[in-house]
Amino acid sequence: MAVKKTLAAHATAILEREAEALKTAIGHVGQLLQDQDRKLEDVERDLVTLEAEIQAQDTRLETLKQQIKAQEAELASKDLLFSTEYEARSNYYREVAEAPLSEGARSILAVLNRESRTGIIVYPNAVHWEPLQRPQHLLIEFSRMGYLCFFCDPGQEPAIREVEDGLYLVARQEDLLQALQTFHVLVLNTYLMQNSWIEHLPHRTVWYDVLDRVDFFSYFDRMMLAKHYQVLHEADIVTYSARKLSEYVGERQDAVYLPNASRISDFQFSAGEKPEAPADLAPILRAKKRILGYYGAIEEWFDTDLVNELAERMQAEVVLIGHCGLDPDRFNAHVHLLGAKPYAELKQYAAYFDALLIPFVVNTLTNAVSPVKFFEYCAVGKPIISTPIAEVLPFAGPGITFVNAEEPYELTAEMWNLTPDARRHLAQIAEDNQWNSRASSVTALMETQPSCWPIYANRLNTPHIGVFTATFFDYEGGNYYTGGAERYLVDLHEVCEELGYRMDVYQYGNYAWYRKYKQIDVYSLGHEDLDMKAFTFANIEAFNRRYIQIAQNNSVLNLYSAFFQAFPQAAHPSIGISHGVAWDNPACQFSDGESFWRHNERFIRGAEQVQSMVSVDTNTANWFQTVSFEIGRRMQTIPNYVDPSIFFPVAKQDDGKIRIVYPRRLYEARGLYITLAIVDEILERYPNTEFHFVGKGFEEDVARIREAAERWPGRVFCYHRDPDDMHLVYKEADIVLIPTLYSEGTSLSCLEACATGNTVIATRVGGLTDIIIDGFNGRLIDPDSSSLRAAVVECLDNRELRLTLGRNAYEVSKAFNKAVWKERWKRVIRQMLGKSGDAGTERATSRSRPQPLEIRLGPKAKPEAWRNEALHALRQGREVFVRGTQANGGAASFGRLQWISEETQLYFQPDVMEFG
Repeated sequence: MAVKKTLAAHATAILEREAEALKTAIGHVGQLLQDQDRKLEDVERDLVTLEAEIQAQDTRLETLKQQIKAQEAELASKDLLFSTEYEARSNYYREVAEAPLSEGARSILAVLNRESRTGIIVYPNAVHWEPLQRPQHLLIEFSRMGYLCFFCDPGQEPAIREVEDGLYLVARQEDLLQALQTFHVLVLNTYLMQNSWIEHLPHRTVWYDVLDRVDFFSYFDRMMLAKHYQVLHEADIVTYSARKLSEYVGERQDAVYLPNASRISDFQFSAGEKPEAPADLAPILRAKKRILGYYGAIEEWFDTDLVNELAERMQAEVVLIGHCGLDPDRFNAHVHLLGAKPYAELKQYAAYFDALLIPFVVNTLTNAVSPVKFFEYCAVGKPIISTPIAEVLPFAGPGITFVNAEEPYELTAEMWNLTPDARRHLAQIAEDNQWNSRASSVTALMETQPSCWPIYANRLNTPHIGVFTATFFDYEGGNYYTGGAERYLVDLHEVCEELGYRMDVYQYGNYAWYRKYKQIDVYSLGHEDLDMKAFTFANIEAFNRRYIQIAQNNSVLNLYSAFFQAFPQAAHPSIGISHGVAWDNPACQFSDGESFWRHNERFIRGAEQVQSMVSVDTNTANWFQTVSFEIGRRMQTIPNYVDPSIFFPVAKQDDGKIRIVYPRRLYEARGLYITLAIVDEILERYPNTEFHFVGKGFEEDVARIREAAERWPGRVFCYHRDPDDMHLVYKEADIVLIPTLYSEGTSLSCLEACATGNTVIATRVGGLTDIIIDGFNGRLIDPDSSSLRAAVVECLDNRELRLTLGRNAYEVSKAFNKAVWKERWKRVIRQMLGKSGDAGTERATSRSRPQPLEIRLGPKAKPEAWRNEALHALRQGREVFVRGTQANGGAASFGRLQWISEETQLYFQPDVMEFG
């Protein structure tokens, strides 16, 4: 019994403890529930606060929008709305065009240099790629016709994407702007703000396509209207999409009416094929009612009352596809907004539509619109219900019903079923209005206008070695300079050819001319807004930048002649060439380190930019070692050269005359004026002497020589010889003067004079000290007229000295053999190409190029005859030079199309066709 009592007591104690624990737990749960309730109350209060904040932010945002609208209205009232925004964008794009190449630009350049197509067409930022509209359709057709097309769409990814063969979407038009700086492009311009980007394309043909009333666009004010008339006046091609827009293009009698169109294949299915209904359309189909369909923008020009009325009267469901800018509550329950759809899916929806709508309010805006959807509806081949807008009315006929909410209209049951006549009518409209025919019309228009031809004249992009120099021809492309630096490049071209590479030269110029010297292509980097009429650092940097843009993905090796053309940037792989210290001129008067740096920064920084340096003399390397030991240390010296098979001694004619020859550029730096200073005295003192000034120069310098010739008829001569004929000049000479004052390397003239056994008198300037040892193989004098006079007198008085100096000069010239020079250069080029990984790059030589064509126009030349030949040649990839009074001015030239005057000399032999 006691045990039972103990057990019962123990059990009671356990139950009491458990009850107490349960009571405690219930208390905790209650506390937790109270805490949770408090938290929920806190969350509810936070939500209320957040909703209030959001509402306040929405209110502030709406207020801000209203303020912006008010500010825009005020700016518009003062005609400052458009111009303020336009100038801001233009300044931004100017900075973009002048900035270093972006990675995106390099990617686009890779496409440009890879694709070989008829021409380049671009459409700047205005609308997104989807939904497809007129500009997109036109670019699709042009790409199918062989053009390379770029459509700028800031919303697309990746940065560049090919949507069709030859048609690319570009995310950043800034990248495209940089990439197109050296190409000529056709720009499709439909939105006036696009011109803030377009005007920074140096080479452009502008196609102004007027699509809407100017007052329809945002930023409209009188300045926008003024910009419209400016673009209208300047555009190469003008088209307009609706007849009512003719009021905006009246000043251009050549403006072409170009309505919208369709691409029939985009809206057809194979026979018997019907696609599965789109998922968001299926619930609507289950209502078993007829469907009125529409696709396109749903904006303020959309007649919502009419749409609601049609749904009610026709007992139909209305399906609207596209971005909606209206309040959805304006539509009744039978109107379904499905949002925007990709263009490729539209026909899947249209397959289930019973009729198609164009429910536009009829007003001045919509009467000036050519609806793309109308022609696409015709291609679909189903009944069309449209308001009577001006561009649809001319197509009235079976299958098309006009309605207007403001006027009585009748809709019969027969409308749903197309008669054979209605089907034919719609099909004929679609057939007569296709995008490919629109693109063909524009192409035909371009072919009749030579101002548009540069789009066919972009250079053919093939791997080559590029040379950037200041001058090869003069800035107008008319006169080939025959100085040492130019002759050096001619011989360097031989080296590149022997290695299997074409070498092209790029230089400063006043417009985009192109010339050939023998087999060397020479391109001016100038354009309408960049020339050398003023020598400024801004111009120098602009030309430097343009060379880099051309070299990108195009040049396997870049030669800078002279090396300081690489300032401020260089394209790589790169070799800088020093033709001697060219900065030792009279401006070298420095009072402090800052003035020294300002004068020499370009030379020092240019040397730093290139990966390798070749100098024609030791003077350059020694100078650099005093300012940058590293640059001096890595500089290779490859002295200038002479070809002993062309320049060699011959027996002088014994006619009693002594010919003193100055075979240099006719200007001060080469010692022209210290030579002229001694002419009178020498000719007076030595009756058997003659002075021969052989070279080219500016008119004011040549005039001074003519004055001397007039004083000494038959004894002072001034003429020019082609470099290939200069050996004849040296072989008739007795004393050759190389009286350089500054800017000299190992002079080719000096070496050629030595190789022909002449007595050489040279100044101790630049690299001349690498050639002449004073008193052994010539006289090395101070750069002044008194020293020159003394040396000439000494040589005239001492025939034996002349002969000795001439013999030794010939012997020394053997150390400067051209064959050795060429082999050393080949080693340098092979080494650089090996380092860059381009040693195996496909090579292109001038021998693989089609022959250039010269078209000579007489006064009776018929445009239709010669223009066809010119266009045909351009499409073959040939260079075309049009000469004659009917030719455009030279400034209209670009790339492979050059307009030249009757007087322009060509330094090669093209094929020739004559007209009239």
